[in-house]
Amino acid sequence: PGPKPPCPSALQCGRRLNKGDPGIAASRLGDQFWHPSCFSCHFCHQQLVDLIYFQQDGRIYCGRHHAELFRPRCASCDQLIFMEECIEAEGRRWHLEHFCCLECDEPLRGQRYMMRSGRPCCRGCFESLFAEPCQACGDPIG
Repeated sequence: PGPKPPCPSALQCGRRLNKGDPGIAASRLGDQFWHPSCFSCHFCHQQLVDLIYFQQDGRIYCGRHHAELFRPRCASCDQLIFMEECIEAEGRRWHLEHFCCLECDEPLRGQRYMMRSGRPCCRGCFESLFAEPCQACGDPIG
């Protein structure tokens, strides 16, 4: 048969892979072949031959940039969240073990909480430290 299809990064390199040319096949990306120099991170252009790679929206990325661009950061520790399960609340995400009361550090997973200064607070701590007392009975107003 004639020449192979164009390199998937043909927009950058503009060359075809011909019979006998070295090429990179990435099984997770289908039946495509890249020039070794074209198989690189879309963000930093590091060549990914013999390195781990990730695919997102038809582009390939090195592990570092895929994580930085597409993984959420924990609202508590600011580290990337690699686990599939995390807590999502108030438009932010937390590691499971970091979604805790800002005062007593009790885990809040599945519990009622209030937000104080952008951090979760358990109901008990919120009522004892921050809630206004009722003028009639003196109990905290939740």
